[in-house]
Amino acid sequence: MGTIIMKVREFATNEGLTDVHFHKKWHRFDVYTAYKKGEDMDDPIYILIDGDHIRYASPAETNRFEEGHQVYNDLPSD
Repeated sequence: MGTIIMKVREFATNEGLTDVHFHKKWHRFDVYTAYKKGEDMDDPIYILIDGDHIRYASPAETNRFEEGHQVYNDLPSD
């Protein structure tokens, strides 16, 4: 069993990204920023980790944690 960072890197590289960096803690999630080396990416790609569950942040989540919202259930419903 690998460490969380190894799992997140594997998740990102399987999607064509080259690496990840820890961004911050947001609610129950560890948030990582994913990127491609040598490419200037206009919009950051965030990966959320909650225990063993790894997924991309939705656009609504990305907007909320970039704006500094702290209440998880204030996310708009899709």
